[in-house]
Amino acid sequence: MKRATIATLAILALLALGVPARADSVSVQQSPFNGFFGISLPGSSSGLLLFPGPYQLTFQTMPATQTSTFVQGTLDVLEGNSGPGGTVDVLGPNGFQLSGAFTDAVSEIFRTTVPIPAFPVGSVVGFSVTGDFTGSLTDGEQWQGTFGVEQNLASESSSSFLRMSTPEPATLLLLATGMVGLAFRRRRFVQD
Repeated sequence: MKRATIATLAILALLALGVPARADSVSVQQSPFNGFFGISLPGSSSGLLLFPGPYQLTFQTMPATQTSTFVQGTLDVLEGNSGPGGTVDVLGPNGFQLSGAFTDAVSEIFRTTVPIPAFPVGSVVGFSVTGDFTGSLTDGEQWQGTFGVEQNLASESSSSFLRMSTPEPATLLLLATGMVGLAFRRRRFVQD
C-alpha cells in the first residue's frame, strides 16, 4: 500500500509539472503619479490614474463603512474604511481590460494641526487611497490586485502603484496533490 501511495503521488506531481503555467502579472509604480485623483470623506473616493505601460485605472469606492479621526504627529488624519463593493476598471496594452470590485479600501485625508508655511492650521496637506480588488478579463480569466496613490501637498511629492496577478494553475495543482498525500498518510496512520 505504501508503494502504491508514493507512486500515485509521484505521478500526480509529474502531471502537475506538465501543466503549462499561466502566472500573468503586472507591477507598475510611478512617482509622481499622472492623472486625476479625487477623494471625499466620509463618503466615497474616486479617481482616474495613468500608469506606465500604459495602464489606465478608474475606480469608485463604496461609501465608507467606518470613519475615524486621529492625530499623527502634527497631522489630523481622517480615515475611511470601505467594505467590499465599488468598481475598478483597468485598461492596458494589447486589449487588456479588467473589470472588478474592491474587497477593501482605505482612504485618508491629512490636515495640519500646527501652522506651516503656506498651510494654516486645518489645511489639507495630503491624501491617500489604497485598495485590494478582484476582477476578471473579458474572457473570464480571474485576476486579483492592489493599488495605491499618495500625495503630499506640503512637500509636493506623490507616488502610486498598481499590482495585479492571476493564480498559477500548476502551483494550485501541486498544493492539492500535497493535501491529498497528507490525507492518505493520516488515514494510514489512524488505521495502524
